[in-house]
Amino acid sequence: MFRKSTLQQAHALNLRGWVRNEPDGSVSGEAAGPTQHVERLRDYLHIGPREARVDNVDVMFIKHHDISTSTLPMPFEIRS
Repeated sequence: MFRKSTLQQAHALNLRGWVRNEPDGSVSGEAAGPTQHVERLRDYLHIGPREARVDNVDVMFIKHHDISTSTLPMPFEIRS
C-alpha cells in the first residue's frame, strides 16, 4: 500500500525514480524532479496512506542534480 501510494504521488508530481520494500519491512526509494515537487513527495512520505504507519523518514537532497542526464527511471516505478 505504501509503495503504490508513493507511486501515485510521484506520478501526479511528474517525478522520476523508484520505490521498493526492503527485507526489514522498511521502504526505500529515490526521486528526482523540480525541487518543489520532490519536497511535496517528501511531505507526503511523512504521512503516508491512512493504512500505513510511518515511524521515520530519512531524506537526502542532492543539490544541482542535472535531471536531463538522470539515470532514474521515468515514469516513477515500483521495484521488487
